[in-house]
Amino acid sequence: MSSLSLRFTVAAASLTAMLGFCAGVQAQTNPLDPAALGGDGRITKRTAVSHPAPTNARGGSAAGRYAPLREAGKDTGCMITLEAAGRAQLAPACRDQGLVVFDPVNWRLEQGRLALTARKGHKVYFERQADGTWLRDPKEGKALALRPI
Repeated sequence: MSSLSLRFTVAAASLTAMLGFCAGVQAQTNPLDPAALGGDGRITKRTAVSHPAPTNARGGSAAGRYAPLREAGKDTGCMITLEAAGRAQLAPACRDQGLVVFDPVNWRLEQGRLALTARKGHKVYFERQADGTWLRDPKEGKALALRPI
């Protein structure tokens, strides 16, 4: 192999390692190491790359429709939809003044807690209960729970 073709092969291997070979496959070797190159200039050692789940976990287990409950499990007659893309929406027929004023627009999971964001930007946090409901921390304000529908 000539010096020029070796430099071209090493440069191609470097570019392949930087860009990844195919979707989900990445070179796992030092592209400047001639021992890692096959006789035809291909990288011989490749493994699949695992992509971690997004840290914000939008679209996680909290997506769905919920019935907001007040103190002592009193149904508000409202519905909140948490979309997989992170959007939150209060049903237009809701008559609970507190929920209407809050007007949730986004949600995300933060350190295992459900963070519901209001149109004006403030957040309310809920802890998941064993029965699948989300309960607002009583220290943060009036009692509120979200029961899956």
